Formats: sequence, C-alpha cells, structure tokens
Amino acid sequence: MNLSLTLEYFRHFREIGSLVPDSKTCCRALLEPVPFDSARVIYEYGAGSGRVTRELLRRKRPETALVAFEKNLQLYRRLADGIREENFILVNADILERDSASAGEGHPARADCVVSTLPCSSLDFERLVQSSVIPRLAPGGIYIQYAHTLSCLKGFRARSVLGRYFREVRSVLVWRNLPPALVYTCRFPRRLDQQGAEG
Repeated sequence: MNLSLTLEYFRHFREIGSLVPDSKTCCRALLEPVPFDSARVIYEYGAGSGRVTRELLRRKRPETALVAFEKNLQLYRRLADGIREENFILVNADILERDSASAGEGHPARADCVVSTLPCSSLDFERLVQSSVIPRLAPGGIYIQYAHTLSCLKGFRARSVLGRYFREVRSVLVWRNLPPALVYTCRFPRRLDQQGAEG
C-alpha cells in the first residue's frame, strides 16, 4: 500500500474515494467504454494515485489529448513528477471551480469522453454533472462515473441524477474490488437548454 496515498486519505478522506487503489478488474471495467479509437480529447476527473491515468495513457492514441484533474496537491505533485507524456496535461484544480474554457490549454473544451473516479457521494453530484460534465462533453460524448457500493448503502443514488442528464445510462457491478464498485456509462447527453423541453 502506498504510504503517501494512505496519509492523504486520512487527511482528506471525503475527497479521496478509497484507501485502497482500485483493482485491475475495476480499472478495466471503467475504461472498457472509452472510445480510444476515435477520441480526440479525454478528460479524467480525480487522477488520485494515477492507476487510471496511466492506463488511459497506455491505451489512447498518441495524438489524443488527455487532460487530468487532481485537486489534492500532494497527489498532483506525485503524478507531475512521475508522468512525462506527450499530449498529457495535468491540472491541479477543483473541477467544480475551474472554467472549462481554460482547462485544455489550447485543446478543445469539449471532450469525447469524461472519466470520473471522484467520490460522488462526498460532493454535490448533480452540480458536478450539470456544470462540469454536460458543458464539457461533445454532442456524442460519453461520461463514465464509478461509485463505491458503500455510497449506495449510505443511500446515495447516482442513477436518478444521471437519468436527468443522459438519455442512456447503463451500469455494471464490479465485485472484484475493495469495496465493490458500480461503473456507470452514460451516453446521449441532454443539453442544458433542452432539459426543460424534454421534461
């Protein structure tokens, strides 16, 4: 177990999803829907220990831009020191507070895919989807979010929120993870100006 991740978890336990890095099985399930063959821009929310970040970098095309956000300064520094890749931008910022137009430093603000491992039960999840996911997604973009089952046991329900902003929401339960995780794949985003008309 990574000592620095452990220390940061206890310092900021509401911001870091789990003390134990997610399993390879969970990582595969999370990234299976990512359109690596066609995506030009991928955003990652909550780079954390970097396991998902490194797998995204390994699988994406060389010309695809990966913009990863990590709010925690210590975790950001570890990733910045450890990853040197072309078309990779690491941003030390809270995704809920950063203007989308400045996120990519010259890359398009709209992403073909957003992958989020943020602990959605510990933040304003609807605000995340409404202000940080929908405006950043291209019309045919895909949003992938995971949630630990512990969040569900506490009464948190992601699907009801996601259904208001996406026409298609699918989920898969990953048992081989500690704790088990739900991975949501969301397609066909409803644009903010359409939601009233669509009900």
